[in-house]
Formats: sequence, C-alpha cells, structure tokens
Amino acid sequence: MNGHLPVSDSVFFTPGNALQLNYISGNNGVWNANIYYNNDNGYLAKRNDILVFKLFSLSGTSIEELPLIQLMQGESRSSDVNIKRYISNFQDNTWVSVAIPLKDIGNIDEQAPISSMVFKQGANDGKEHQLFVDQIEFLPAKAPDMKLTGKAVLSSVDAYERHVDVSWQLPLTPSIRYIKIYRSTDNENFFPVGIRPISFNRYTDIVPRTDVSYYYKIAWVDYQYRESPFSEIKKADTKPATDDELLNVVEKAHVAYFNDEMEFNSGMHKVSALVSDARISVRATGVGLLAQTVGVERKFISRQLLLDRLGKIVKFLNKATSYHGAFPELIDGRTGNPVSTDSCEIAANIESTAYLMQGLLVARNYFDQDDPAEKDLREKISALWEAVDWKAFVKDENGHHLYSSWSPACSFDRATPLGGYNSSFIAYLLAMVSPTHAIKAESYSLGFKQALQYEGPAVGRFSTSLNDTLLMDAETGKHILYSKKPFASDSTYYGIRITAGDPATSRIYLQQPFLAFDPKTVIDQKINFYDNQRNLSNVFYRAALDRSEQFVSLTDLLWPYVGDDSSSINRFNPAAAIATYPFTPTIAMEALKNYYRNLGPYLWTEYGFRDEFNFRDNWVSGDFDPIHQASVPVMVENARTGLIWNLFMKDPDVKKIEQLLK
Repeated sequence: MNGHLPVSDSVFFTPGNALQLNYISGNNGVWNANIYYNNDNGYLAKRNDILVFKLFSLSGTSIEELPLIQLMQGESRSSDVNIKRYISNFQDNTWVSVAIPLKDIGNIDEQAPISSMVFKQGANDGKEHQLFVDQIEFLPAKAPDMKLTGKAVLSSVDAYERHVDVSWQLPLTPSIRYIKIYRSTDNENFFPVGIRPISFNRYTDIVPRTDVSYYYKIAWVDYQYRESPFSEIKKADTKPATDDELLNVVEKAHVAYFNDEMEFNSGMHKVSALVSDARISVRATGVGLLAQTVGVERKFISRQLLLDRLGKIVKFLNKATSYHGAFPELIDGRTGNPVSTDSCEIAANIESTAYLMQGLLVARNYFDQDDPAEKDLREKISALWEAVDWKAFVKDENGHHLYSSWSPACSFDRATPLGGYNSSFIAYLLAMVSPTHAIKAESYSLGFKQALQYEGPAVGRFSTSLNDTLLMDAETGKHILYSKKPFASDSTYYGIRITAGDPATSRIYLQQPFLAFDPKTVIDQKINFYDNQRNLSNVFYRAALDRSEQFVSLTDLLWPYVGDDSSSINRFNPAAAIATYPFTPTIAMEALKNYYRNLGPYLWTEYGFRDEFNFRDNWVSGDFDPIHQASVPVMVENARTGLIWNLFMKDPDVKKIEQLLK
C-alpha cells in the first residue's frame, strides 16, 4: 500500500499487529519487500547471533512456495537464504518459527550494521500467497532457558481519557525477554493488547471508549515465548478530561521521553536507544533540561531527580573534550571524546553549545535555594557558561558572523556562517551577553540579521546582484562569494502580515528561537517577535485549510504541514501545531484534541505524540526528535505560567540584551 507493507491487527503472534505480505511469484517474475531495522543506525550483529521470526500462512502455501530472504548492509546484499531449511512442521493457519544462524548467511560483513531484511521471489508457481510476519529479531545463540515461575508484578495502572498507562516492576531475571499486557472490560475475559521489551517499564494502552472501567494484568515472557504466572489484576476508570487535564497529560508524556532517554554515564541525552551506543547529543541535552524543568514544576518528576542528573551532567562536561569552551554536538558518554569519522569532524559546534547553555542557565535560575547542592550546581554552571569563548567563532576581529563550528585540525574549513530567523538566534543572543567573551552588539544587525549563503570561491565569478558579498578567508587570503538572505520579509499571506520568517519552511523550525527567550521582550524596533509568531501560526493554519479537504472525512483539520517541498507536502508534525499554544491557543488546543481523541490510536505513545505522520503514504514515524519533543511541554507551559520564559529572562546576564540592543 503506497510503498508500505500493510499491517494486520487481527492476525498476529504478539499483540497488537503483524506485517502482511501478499505476493504472486510469476514465471520469471521479480518482487521484493524490504523490512527496515527500526533504528537509523541499523543493528550490528554478532557472528553467533540467530535471526528469528514468526510466519503464518492463510493461502494454502506449501513450504516450496515460500519466499527467499536476504540481509542488507547499506547497499550490500547478503547471499540468498531459502527459509524452508530452517522450518520444521510447516502448515497453514499456524504460526511457525524460523531460526537462521547468522553464520549460515553468506556475504555478511561482521563490521557493518544490518539495515534491513528482504523477502524476495523464491518460486515460479504463479499463485497468490498471503503470509503474515511477526517478531523479527536477532537473538544470541545461547539464550537463557530457565522457566519463569514467579508471578509478574504490575505496579500501577493510571487512567486518562483515551488511554491507560500500565507500569510494572521488573525483577533481575535474565530469562525475561518481554512483558505481555492483557486487558478486560468485565474482569473475566482478558485479551492481549500489547507487548514490550524489557527496556520499557510501562505501556500506553489506547482504549476504545472513555467513561469505562478496564482491568489489566501482565505476564513475563521468556526467549521461547513461554509466559510466567499472571500478575495481580488492577482496575482503571477512564473519564473525559478537561482542557487543563489534557494539557497536563500531554506535558507529562513528552517530559517522560527525556527522563528515559538519559545516557547513564554522563546524564546527557542519548542518541540511540541501544544500550551499547553511548553517543550523546549536546543540543538535545539542552532542550531536554527545559522540558525536565517543566516536569519538576508540574511534579511529574522530583526536584532531587533533576538536581542529581544535572550534577552528573556538569561533572561530565568538565571532563569532556571542548574547544574554546564549546562542545561538539556528538560526544561519547563514556569517554567524553568527540564522535567523528575524520579529523575535521572533531569540532566544537557553537549552536549546539548555545542550546546546552540555554538549558543550563534556566537550571541555574530554577535551582536557587540556599542549599549546598544547589549552590554548588549554580557555581559549576557559571564556570561552564563563562568558559565559552564566543569570539573564537567569529572569523576575524572585524567580523560580525558567528560560524557554526571550529576544528583544531581544519579551523573553519567546514563551518558555515550563522544567521537568519532560525535557531541561530540563541547563539547570537548568548554570545552578545557573555560576561567573559562577548561578541559585538552590532553582530545582531550585521550578522544575525544578514544571513549568508555560500556560493563558492570568488575566482572567475562576476555578479551584479546587490545581495552578493565577498568575504576574505583570513587564513588562506582567498575571497569567498556569499549571497545575502533577507531577514525581514514584510510580506502578506491570506491578509496576514509577516515581518520575518518564511512560511514555506517548517513551523517547528520557526519556533526554536523562542523556547526560552520571551518573544514579548523588545530588542528590535522593526519586529515584534510575539506578534510575528502569532501571525506565522495563523498563516500555517490558513494554508492547511486550503489543503485539508482530502482528509476531512477522516479527521478534523490537520496542521501544520511539515513543508512545501514535494517530499513533505502530505506530512504533518503534531508538535508544531501544539507548540503554537502561547500565540494561538484556540487552534493549538483544537489540534491537540484532534491528534489525541481522533488520531490517538495512530499517534499517541508512552512519550506523547509521534514525530510525524503521512496519511497518504500510510506512514507514521518510529523515532522521536528531541527538539519537537521538548517544544510541546516547554511552549505549553510558557503559555500557562510563563515558566521557562521567566526563568531565562530573569538571568542577570540575559537581562543585558535589552540594554545592548536599544
């Protein structure tokens, strides 16, 4: 269906779905279906691992008519594997196990991650076949085989309007592989509704109706899919939520993402869910601190929990590699070393560092008690903040542009000038108010508001455009040609005036400058940032009104679209609409209710809304973007109490920006 395998929610091995594979193997025909690993980085398998999956046939398929499989490692393909060799007692209408030792598969590079598994034509029978595929995974050759005799432990069930959060307490039993969740409406007839790996401690069950009582129990599941004795049964009473209760629910779920995605050694935000992957993101850590501050204030998490995590973060940052006090975007959470593929990638990223400092400054102002631990935290944050040499990211003394990165091996070779109505705003703002290494205040008007786009070396180029400018590389003496991108647009869309920002870009992209900076603050006589953000939201909403006729039979208005290019014309980002709540609360709340009440079964998860979806392509994203995840609780809370805006703007250094730009 539109390039995707359909999903069956009625035939499955584990709840609540399985992939459906319909195919006809014609004479000399060719077909294949790629099933991708659910992580962009793939899976780095061990030689003794076993590829296992479950197969179910509804079409009178014989074992000779089954497809072949291959494994993909980027563009490289393994040799074909005939799965019939790895199935015993194959028959229709029965789930059968397929277990293929990785060492039996030819042309596998042990150093490269596996990106996907491919089903492909294996026979020429000309018949139509219908198979279901479930539980594709790599397991160790010697999996624990101890039988699970102890009862599962169900900790709590928390009922909301359209979902129930089911939590458990997992024992240190190596043979537990999954947690299986059962639901009942009468406390007698239970049906499986979900399964989770042991890396999860809860499951969000989307329920069909509200104002109904539901009953839950769970079981541990071992590597052979044998179940433990059931837990005790717990009852959950759902009820309609008020707007305020619904906002609390949404904030809490999005904050939970940052609680769970913490790298153990550093306290920073990890890039991958894999335990073996210790890479952390500096930028995501910064926005995560904003979201978790909301979590503490709303009592979703304890003050002590965040204080302890911050203590771990500042301790790690003091030992991690930095250049001119700024950090690389990706760092190994175990060693503190940059993550890179070549020497030029070992570089400090000033925009990521700005996001980190933004989060740390908010924390410095939030943890303001006269307590030894909080006082120590404030002092350590101040030391990190004052160590950033922002001037080192301006190419020369007379320059006004911050550059994105600086490398000890390659200097500014791969850096680009920052500027424009985008996320670089925070880097410029913090660089101007730094108490130790501030750049010139003129950089706001001559750098940030005069964004440059690289065109190439100036040699042999002739231009008559007033928007072209030449910059000389101080190290090489060569001139480079850039084109100036206008900052102020002063355009009208749908009768709504926009003074800055491009409505053809992503709405969430245009929100990023104002996560912590209060747009009501007057720093520019030509632009009222608050009014402009409100107008941008209305323009995106009106644009969606023009396009959404194709979906009105399915749901209420969907907005905003991710962008205007062909690859994103039918993609929607729930966070972008909800995060406009401080500027357009009515339409933002309508969007939130639509995404939760009408589209919850597709979009709502343990961590709030999925990042993006596309109805036309029958697709929802499996990953989460930290910027999008943080934008929801931070901007909703800014509208409700002004929490993050107030904490950031009361900072004694940040306060200086109004005076500097008068």
